[in-house]
Amino acid sequence: MYASKFATDIENMLTSLRNAGFQLGYINYFLSGFDKFCVDDFPDADVLTADIAEQWIRSTDSQSKAHMSRRVRTMKHLGIYQQSLGKPSYVPNYALHYGKSEEPNLFSDKKLVEFFEKVDTQITTTKTFPYNNIIFPVMFRLNYCCGLRSSESCNLKMEDVDLINGTLSIYNSKGFKDRLIYMSDDIRELCVRFNEFYSSIIPSRTYFFQPSKVRSHYISGDVTKVFDVVLKKTSFHNEPGKKHTPHGLRHLFAVQNIKKCAEQGENFGNWMQYLCRYMGHKHIRFTMYYLHITSQLFPVYSDKLRQLEEGIGVVYAEE
Repeated sequence: MYASKFATDIENMLTSLRNAGFQLGYINYFLSGFDKFCVDDFPDADVLTADIAEQWIRSTDSQSKAHMSRRVRTMKHLGIYQQSLGKPSYVPNYALHYGKSEEPNLFSDKKLVEFFEKVDTQITTTKTFPYNNIIFPVMFRLNYCCGLRSSESCNLKMEDVDLINGTLSIYNSKGFKDRLIYMSDDIRELCVRFNEFYSSIIPSRTYFFQPSKVRSHYISGDVTKVFDVVLKKTSFHNEPGKKHTPHGLRHLFAVQNIKKCAEQGENFGNWMQYLCRYMGHKHIRFTMYYLHITSQLFPVYSDKLRQLEEGIGVVYAEE
């Protein structure tokens, strides 16, 4: 099941925790991601160091307090177990504390155009990632137009992308939810062109956005690094306020859909239920968070959206 040099310790630790009565749902999930991370980035490591643990903890685009806390606790379990074996393992002995979250900083239409202009022209390649300039113009557009998390596009396998019917199958995403989502015609056509070209470079790849012939897939941290490099090339990168992030493309997808609902007078309850399922939210209250953001960013809609929110009767929560 596990492929890194941590495999034996992980399996024995899980057996020990299971025998002690622990529920292993989230630990199993995160350790699978950690194992893949180590195979890709620390293939020779078998003892948990501070560098490995802290890099993995932060290699996610999630801003969820619960998600980050679980990542820390997963590393604590592994570190403590390895120490019990006499290994000099690192234990992240801290808890995450959060103040009140700022509202996300979303691209305006003008900034979004400039951002994608830079994506198309300013991405450089490296020996490790020789095809970034080919991949990310497509990946960032897919994330924005389909409201994907970075981890979801990174983990898309070839069989998950149906270019005939224009669908994406998302498996084992946040909250252990699977879903099928539909691409618009222009995004499907973009993915078709990308696949035809990229298949000539890596003919038998496993992942749709496989970084190279030797690396199987990206992780969210890789996406953030490329995003930040592109962002620094824009005219607005030094503006005050909360920093733009890759997850902001997903936020923007949701906000623009809610604006469209308000402008067109669609059935709000049906619209939000569909958006909830499309985005893979565990509960509609997480989708309602974007109603709150839309009202804050676009006050012209606030009265109408407040009435719609009262009609549906659900209090929002941050994802």
